[in-house]
Amino acid sequence: MSSTNEDSLRFQRRLDVVQTILQKYGLKSTQVTPLAYVENSPFEFNNFIFKVDLAAPGVSAANFPEPQQPCTSAPPPPPAGVTTLVIHLSNPLAEGLNNTNRVENMVAAQFLVRQAALAGLSPVVPVPAVYAWSPCRYPEISDETGFGWTMSEYKLGSDLDAQFESLPLEEAQDVLEQIADLLTAVQRVELPDTVTKFGALTIDNSGNIVSGQMPILPGGPWETYEEIWLEKLQSQLAEADKSPRIRGWREVQGGLSGLRERIDKFLGSGRGVQKMLQGVVDTRQRGLVHGDLTMNNVLYDSTTKRVTGLLDFDWAAVTHRCEEFLSGLWDVVGGIHERVGELIQPMVLSGEFGVQPAGLSDAELRKWEIARAWNSALVKRGAIRPSSVAGVDRLKALKEFGNLLCPFQLASEAMLQRMGMSEENAAAFRASTETKIVSWLDRFESVES
Repeated sequence: MSSTNEDSLRFQRRLDVVQTILQKYGLKSTQVTPLAYVENSPFEFNNFIFKVDLAAPGVSAANFPEPQQPCTSAPPPPPAGVTTLVIHLSNPLAEGLNNTNRVENMVAAQFLVRQAALAGLSPVVPVPAVYAWSPCRYPEISDETGFGWTMSEYKLGSDLDAQFESLPLEEAQDVLEQIADLLTAVQRVELPDTVTKFGALTIDNSGNIVSGQMPILPGGPWETYEEIWLEKLQSQLAEADKSPRIRGWREVQGGLSGLRERIDKFLGSGRGVQKMLQGVVDTRQRGLVHGDLTMNNVLYDSTTKRVTGLLDFDWAAVTHRCEEFLSGLWDVVGGIHERVGELIQPMVLSGEFGVQPAGLSDAELRKWEIARAWNSALVKRGAIRPSSVAGVDRLKALKEFGNLLCPFQLASEAMLQRMGMSEENAAAFRASTETKIVSWLDRFESVES
């Protein structure tokens, strides 16, 4: 059987699951449309998302039996009801994701942000209401019927990332103000007293939101922020061990002798990470982060010029709030990421945008204007930003180390094929990365807190 035929069969099975979910709640669809889906992708999608148009009278609270599921919202009553909704299937086959409480984490995170907004503790946030959900039961149920899922509110608008670059600067700056409201709302969420550890969220048998495992890391939850970093780096090294090109940075012909031993020594018992963070970074700071706050997860209505949705809390976490900038916000030129660029990244880290750099091209000038406007929006709201985080340089360095331990360009066969990288070029890239790891260790092995 060809891969194309298998993809078609899997797609049909997912549609069957959607219909089963609708039937469970007495709902009938007139149309089911996949969102953000590309056929024959070389990578597994993290999620499969469907827009569902319902036959009249649509969904209302009457479709959901009491008691209401934890962390859900009742749909509007008739005559309004709901005629369009979204069903989100979490793909347990997606590479590198932990499905232990993945759906519960997403549902709980969305619920907390919505509750904060409704309580007036945050600006009004367009986070979709969740009407119903089911946890992952895969691989106990070994086909698509074992996928975890949510049924949620449909938000109007289109992905902002496809529109932002074409917006006039003044309109783009107004959008940044609205995204700053979203980030501020997430930062202001107060975690329940039952959430006591670093990691993520889950929902216990009594319906309480409690500490859970992170979707993007194995294990946990953890007592300390240092433990999260150690798990991140060890996970990257474990992936490097699996790669036939990286080979775990063990000595090979032409390779650097003793490099793996140096890496293991730095990571051993977490002492290297601990020395980098303690006394420099506030490792007790713990809050909710979205985990993937980029324009791809923000909806925008070009007619009303309003942000209409903050989506995909799939990677939400309970961790240091600087993690929001390590994982996202690079496309508003406010994250800690190579795409921000060598010119602007130091300004993001310092918060200093007083003097416009000389000799900028039109594209560089717009990027600088966007970065300055974003920084100003966060200052205005009293929000946490990279420049207000003590020890942000150390966190940036740890992120760089993690990326060096297992470069995606080398570890992913699909990416190598997509880039058309020859074996010779891959070997050269590996050698270059090896040298960078040595330089990193030379700089930080003996660092003192």
